[in-house]
Amino acid sequence: MKKTIFVVALSIAGFISVWRFEPGPVQHTAAVAQAPPPVTAPSTSAAPPSTSAAPPASAPTSTAPSTSDTPDTPDATATTQGTAESSRYGTVQVQVTFTGTRFTAITLLQAPDSGRSLTALPRLQEEAMKAQSADIDTVTGATETSESYKTSLQAAIDARGKR
Repeated sequence: MKKTIFVVALSIAGFISVWRFEPGPVQHTAAVAQAPPPVTAPSTSAAPPSTSAAPPASAPTSTAPSTSDTPDTPDATATTQGTAESSRYGTVQVQVTFTGTRFTAITLLQAPDSGRSLTALPRLQEEAMKAQSADIDTVTGATETSESYKTSLQAAIDARGKR
C-alpha cells in the first residue's frame, strides 16, 4: 500500500511536468536550406543597347506576386514570389525557381524565427520539392505556419502560370 501511494504521487508529479511544458527557442538549429539566387550571364548578342527611357518589358509593375523571365522553352528558368502570408506565429513568404515546369529551388524570403516553425519549414520545403506542388500535408504542431507556407507557395505557382 505504501508503494502504491508513492507511485501514484510520482506519476501525478510527472504528468503535471509534462502538461506544463512549453518548448522554448531551439539553441542549435540548422539554417533553412536556401538556394543562391540564379546567376544570369550577360547578353552576348550584337544588338545595340536601347536608348529608350521606357522600362524593360520584363520589369514587374505591381507589388503582387512577381515573376521574372518569360521562358517558353522547356529548359528556361523562371523565378516567382508568393504572397506574404501572416499568422499569429509570423509571416511566411516563398520564392520558387522553376526550370521548365519543375521546381528547382524554394527559397524562404520571410519566415518566423522561433517555435515549431524552425523544424516545420525545412520539412515543408522538402515535401513541396518532392511533390512538385503545394498539395502537401501540414506539420503537426505548426498548422498555421504550414497553411501560410502552402498558401504562399500556391501563389508563386499561380504567378508562374499567369505569364
